[in-house]
Amino acid sequence: MKKIVLFVALIGALVSCKKSNSGSSGYHVTASVDGAAKAFNTAPLATKLTNTSTTQITVDGFATGGGESISLIIDNAPSGKPIVAGTYTDTTSDFEVALFYTQNLTAAYAGGTTVAAGLAIQNHVKIVITSIDTTSSIKGSFSGDLFLNGDVTAAKKTFTNGDFYVKFH
Repeated sequence: MKKIVLFVALIGALVSCKKSNSGSSGYHVTASVDGAAKAFNTAPLATKLTNTSTTQITVDGFATGGGESISLIIDNAPSGKPIVAGTYTDTTSDFEVALFYTQNLTAAYAGGTTVAAGLAIQNHVKIVITSIDTTSSIKGSFSGDLFLNGDVTAAKKTFTNGDFYVKFH
């Protein structure tokens, strides 16, 4: 888990240096973090990775300056079921669901199936896909509690009102 968090932090730091943003396209990733509105609208994008039996969809967004980034991940490896419009939570056994937030280069937060496995967590990670066309875009919402370095006994960040509309690359 720590390797994943560090990888996401590194990617966030590298991509946040880009000067492009969502412009007038409407593409965006936004959320409230502990009640404060945040926009991750620099280079918002979605990727779909597929091998013979599994698919992973990732939504990424980066804040302007400061190195903040967010990544939402849905992986169908546990079941092989297709990823379609619907609700995905970290309590399901059919999909791996994860949410990563890099606050800065030294503080990375994680939540999702691996972090929450068998634990009582107040706000489980939930990703709702309202529309998906893997040749063009994905749209939906998200929420949940994330923990510093994926440790549920450490500091927590609560994500609410998460909203995304991003283009597949």
